Amino acid sequence: GEEIEEDDSMTADDEGENSGNDDDSSSDDESDDGTQQKSTVIDTNVGFDWSGGSAPQETLRAAKRKEITESSSEEDGDDSDSDSDDGSSETGGKARHSSKRTQVARRKEERATSQREAALADGTADENPETSADFERLLASDPNSSELWIRYMAFHLTLADIGAARKVAEKAFSRIEFREEGSKLNVWCALLTIEVKYGNEDSVDEALTRACQQVNPKHIHLRLCEILEKEGSTVALERANALYQKMCRRFRSKKKAWIAYAKFLLYSKRLEEAFALSKRALKSLPTYKHIWLMSHFGQLLYENKKQEQARAVFEALLRENPRRSDLLSLFLDQEVKHGEIQTVRQICSRVSNTANPDRLMKFNDKQMKKFFKKWFSMEEKNGSLKDCDAVKEAARQYIESSSVE
Repeated sequence: GEEIEEDDSMTADDEGENSGNDDDSSSDDESDDGTQQKSTVIDTNVGFDWSGGSAPQETLRAAKRKEITESSSEEDGDDSDSDSDDGSSETGGKARHSSKRTQVARRKEERATSQREAALADGTADENPETSADFERLLASDPNSSELWIRYMAFHLTLADIGAARKVAEKAFSRIEFREEGSKLNVWCALLTIEVKYGNEDSVDEALTRACQQVNPKHIHLRLCEILEKEGSTVALERANALYQKMCRRFRSKKKAWIAYAKFLLYSKRLEEAFALSKRALKSLPTYKHIWLMSHFGQLLYENKKQEQARAVFEALLRENPRRSDLLSLFLDQEVKHGEIQTVRQICSRVSNTANPDRLMKFNDKQMKKFFKKWFSMEEKNGSLKDCDAVKEAARQYIESSSVE
């Protein structure tokens, strides 16, 4: 009898040691899972709107919150059941707890599968693709959609898989039709954004060279400059400045290249360099592009709170083009928006007073009628009743002086 009792006690001790080992391995697994959850998540803000719409995303978030709440309640219920069983041994309690955790995980998997099947059935899976298979299925029906390709790239970035995002871009270039240059341009911009954020200077230059072979070189240069500006770091801004200089040499006859560089210089508080650039641009561009260039340059000066320099630019334009009513309207609109209403009244008086030796414009009667209507409309919005009466009086004096002439 004593030998049997000793054998039973030894068996119980062995089981306790085995259960302790199982518990240690279980804790190691939990530690590994925690380590995986702390994996680095790459920033996916690469300059595009990846979401397919706010309403579907909100619905998906609500479903996920509901799933988390239900799973936590199930786990709490299982824990309470395990705690209530006081008569069980410690080893048996741990085994039951592990079994119940397995059951909870299985129920979670089954619930996710059922939700996925329901999403595929009602079409919401197309609005919110969550797996590579979802994206591949959508792209099979619409391979020219740059939005889908870019969202597919963003999906891989959320998984910290930059190489897969690059492969998706390469696949897009081969599957998008050659006529869809706009779609290819968008995907190239997304790839360049990835290279700027996570690549190096060589990878950016290589991507730019390849992009120039498939899309408009001027457009892709401009977009890359914008990407570098948005990056905002000192190195990125220096690279943007160098790229702008290169672009103005390569596309010296393109007005948008010059005005984009001027905008960059003004926003960088480099006013003198911007004026020097405008003079270089006037020498490089054909004459018929000068008005467009300088009018946009004047608007940039207004936006950067350089009102005096902007007024000088517009006055020079009006004196060289005294019959361009569109330039006068642009001048007045910019002054109302960024300048002072009193300056607007002075400009309008110089236009309406035919006896003024410093008169700005040389309009015919039809143009003057439109001018007075615009002036009156501005006074209605920004002035008083007395100011409106002043416009009427100026129009009456102009009619009298014109009839005498």
